[in-house]
Amino acid sequence: MKGLLLFVERLCKLAVWFCGGAVLFMAFYICVDVLARKIFTVSIRGSDELSGYVLAIMSGWGFAYAFLRKNHIRIDVLYLRLSLKLRSILDIASLLVLAFFVFPLTFYSFEVFKTSWARNSLSNTPLQTPLWIPQSLWFLGLFFFSIIISLYFLLTLYNFLRGKVLEAYKLAGSTSIEEEVRSSDGG
Repeated sequence: MKGLLLFVERLCKLAVWFCGGAVLFMAFYICVDVLARKIFTVSIRGSDELSGYVLAIMSGWGFAYAFLRKNHIRIDVLYLRLSLKLRSILDIASLLVLAFFVFPLTFYSFEVFKTSWARNSLSNTPLQTPLWIPQSLWFLGLFFFSIIISLYFLLTLYNFLRGKVLEAYKLAGSTSIEEEVRSSDGG
């Protein structure tokens, strides 16, 4: 099981590095476009369109990465004062709520991609980007996030039902302030 979790984490890191590279490329592209407009009164075009695609693609993969790193915002005023068993129950419930939101989003992102593919839709811009390209990458990020949520839900529930409450908590539980400080120090 640890091998599967390690594989998922490595794949997610690779995708996040790719997205980070895309953001850097877009920053450079936008700078060149702005300078070309200012100096030569010529626009390269497409910087706004392409940066929008990068943002959408990056969001799905970023959600997955933030989940794996436990960086999503959680309100845990009372959470850390509860018993480990109650925390695990809340963690399982929070995974269900997250799935309730992300699964339909993933489904409809696939529907958008499928429709664009079937109709061979192009963007209504000078670039005329085939919309299935950015939409497929956006869908894949959300799909990957859905897989991670499912995997963590099943593993957390499995550990909880087997009485391994600490293991369930380690998988899906919120980090304490001490753990956050330790991870930010690199230790």
